[in-house]
Amino acid sequence: MATVKCADIPDGHVIELARRWHAQPIGSLCVVDALIAEGVPEKVAYAKVQRLVRRHLLDFGTTLRCAWPTT
Repeated sequence: MATVKCADIPDGHVIELARRWHAQPIGSLCVVDALIAEGVPEKVAYAKVQRLVRRHLLDFGTTLRCAWPTT
């Protein structure tokens, strides 16, 4: 299996995962958990979400795990 990098994960895909969780938080996976379920290593999933937070595309409360879209 090839090494997965942040650049390999489309921004729009991560934002859509976050949007789905924010729309229905009960019974759905947080954005990081959803990425991990897709086979993305945990460290890379957190790094990708953190980059999107820095670019003001996602926001979070106490943990990056359950970030939500800013728009």
